[in-house]
Amino acid sequence: QMDSHRLRCFVAVFEKRSVSAAAESLHMTQPPLSMLIKKLEQELGVGLFDRSANRLHPTQTGELFYLRAKELLASMATISRELKESQARAREPLRVGCSTAASLFILPQVMEMIAERALPIAVHVQEGETAYLIQRLRDGNLDLAICRSQYSAADIETQSVMREPLLVALPSGHQLEKKRHIMLNELRHENFILHSSPLGSGISDSLISACQASGFTPNVIYRGVETLPMLLMVKRGLGISFAPASFNNLNLAGLPTLVPLKNPGIQTHLNLITRKQVELSESARAFIDFFWDTLKVAKA
Repeated sequence: QMDSHRLRCFVAVFEKRSVSAAAESLHMTQPPLSMLIKKLEQELGVGLFDRSANRLHPTQTGELFYLRAKELLASMATISRELKESQARAREPLRVGCSTAASLFILPQVMEMIAERALPIAVHVQEGETAYLIQRLRDGNLDLAICRSQYSAADIETQSVMREPLLVALPSGHQLEKKRHIMLNELRHENFILHSSPLGSGISDSLISACQASGFTPNVIYRGVETLPMLLMVKRGLGISFAPASFNNLNLAGLPTLVPLKNPGIQTHLNLITRKQVELSESARAFIDFFWDTLKVAKA
């Protein structure tokens, strides 16, 4: 059995050229060390040392075994260090940046999967707009981010993971509230409550471009980061806003009516964002696997 203790003992004898000196450096007595080396030679079926003189001299086979022993010990040390580092990373909290929609519709299901498997993963979530989350990701303060805005950069990996139609949020009693679909040009005289998109391409950019293509520039009275506060403003009659179709599944009292947008129909994207050339922890890889599983269930 070629364990690290036997290898270290052989290396010490080889380098000291003396069993007694090697035993002292290994903090053991000489007889057990002599027996260990002889037993090692017997098991290997070769002579590692020439004992014809008063001082040990390695044989040619011993020289070769010394080189291989040093390589094995170095590999064992590397494996041990990598395993300890991997375990330490697994115990660190997983830092996830996400949009409101991801927090509401995806994270609860991902956390349920983690709990069902009793995995030791603690998830620390930060919500915010894309520019803030991207900067936190670049600074190493986030492991991954789930955002609505599409963003492209040399150091960032962005995957579009889900698309869903955009719905129009209308105040109660609005003349368009009972319609099955709303044409964009029917909103030309409305006050728009939109998302901020200072970085990348977001829902608001698509909407404004579509409005201009329909022959008008929207009157934007408010820009914000979070969808729910904007929907509450709509409920108060301050204007109209927009939300992904998944918000229809909330079933929360106090939310405005959500009606599909048509001609043009605008799709929203949910994006998974990570840093390129940065190795993900085991916790992050497990989280992403559960994230994909959640999306598959949602689409089924």
